[in-house]
Amino acid sequence: MNDLKRFGNPELFEIAARWVRDTEPRERLPQEGGWSTGDLQITVGRQVLTARRHNDSESNYIAWYLAPLLEWLLHHWTSILHEENYAWPESTGAPAATAVFAALGRYIGSINEEEQLKYMAIQSWWKRHALRAADPSALFPDICFRRLGDDIEISWAGRQPQHAPAGFALTSPPGYATFEVAAVAKPLWEFLDWALSSAQGITEADDAAIGRLRERFQLLQRTPLKSLELKYLNERLQNLLQNVRQPTKLNSASVLVEGVPAIAELDPAVLMFGGLNPSIGAQDAARLIQFLEAQQDGTETDSLTRLVDDRGWNHALAPYEEGYDLADEIREELNIPAEQKNVNIGKYLHDLGVTIKELALDTTTIRGVAIAGPGFSPAILVNTSSPFNQTRAGCNFTLAHELCHILFDRTRAKRLSHVSGPWTSPRTEKRANAFAVMFLASREAVRTVFQQYGIEETKKAAQALQLGHSAFIEHIYNLGFIDEATREELRLKADPHPT
Repeated sequence: MNDLKRFGNPELFEIAARWVRDTEPRERLPQEGGWSTGDLQITVGRQVLTARRHNDSESNYIAWYLAPLLEWLLHHWTSILHEENYAWPESTGAPAATAVFAALGRYIGSINEEEQLKYMAIQSWWKRHALRAADPSALFPDICFRRLGDDIEISWAGRQPQHAPAGFALTSPPGYATFEVAAVAKPLWEFLDWALSSAQGITEADDAAIGRLRERFQLLQRTPLKSLELKYLNERLQNLLQNVRQPTKLNSASVLVEGVPAIAELDPAVLMFGGLNPSIGAQDAARLIQFLEAQQDGTETDSLTRLVDDRGWNHALAPYEEGYDLADEIREELNIPAEQKNVNIGKYLHDLGVTIKELALDTTTIRGVAIAGPGFSPAILVNTSSPFNQTRAGCNFTLAHELCHILFDRTRAKRLSHVSGPWTSPRTEKRANAFAVMFLASREAVRTVFQQYGIEETKKAAQALQLGHSAFIEHIYNLGFIDEATREELRLKADPHPT
């Protein structure tokens, strides 16, 4: 038997396959795709996701028809590599393979018409991103591909194929990984190129089917850049972006993967608009573009650059734990004493060379905006229309929140153009919230002002640390100063009529 044809790097992402001659007569094989018997192996970070056991035998590849996989890749290519936003409100921050399965479970079987529509939207998203959607009857592992800024997230769950034969089991444990776009897009593209150039039909109908796949591949190769960007935004936001940037001198800077119809680095304005409410008004969109343009052609200080770390997410930790750890690191780097309260966030941002701009937007859903990276001066916009920013304590929290984005949420191109609000990644926002509260009020600082948990006492302690009361209650619970029952009691007293 011929060796598997390998594309990519098994240390990162590798897809490998080979054609296999089927011993069954053609008339006994599936009419659609029966010509495409082959073996498939997928490896992520040295973990073979197609590893399987069938009774007493083990193998690293699965045998199935490859045509459904080719069809799926060709049909959903731009979504797989460019669509970041979910089709449902997602608050967990879990990897896509976990999040989409949980979302489907919430609405499956519902008799409510609105929830049925939600289920259909979620299922449509799953079909665009889940490998198993290529052929639900196949033995494919449960893998999801999703864009994350200038990364591709690959996540996989431990759910077994629905139609697996007795004694069959995929053996790879659940996991996730993120890679630069080229590390995923190039192997997939090379796999498609090899498969479609080497495929051989058995009948004239098979040859015609292969010919149609080759035509779609050639058409996909000519996909315009704007069509790829459209998958990251939506049509309204893309049109709005084009209109508001025309009067400016803001450069258009999306970068394609060489020889592949995939965007390696998204234009900063596209990144920004990807986090906006789809119904945002033209005036606010113009203000945000002007804010981005004002920072163009700038630089950042060495002291800020030294603190930047694009390590990505640590799913082994809850977002608040990760944010706390990052804040402790930065306080130490900036030589902020552990017991210091009333941290002057504005001064530290000034010393790091980060510009602060306060602006009243029409929308209240945007809390703040952060910009940084090559070709830009680092800056934070504070939306004074946001209910979170109506007090100095709220503004300080927003500044610390955006500092987290500047330091830890850049793309692989070391750029950041991030809008903080309900339309952005929940895990990213939760981590930044935790960073902000710990940066402004370390464990030792809390200990110096917090003695007992009465409602008036916690209000005074929060004021002493210049934190909002509800944020402080959550903070002392996370730090272990109060238990869950006390937290709920304080929450109820702080807001006796929660919505």
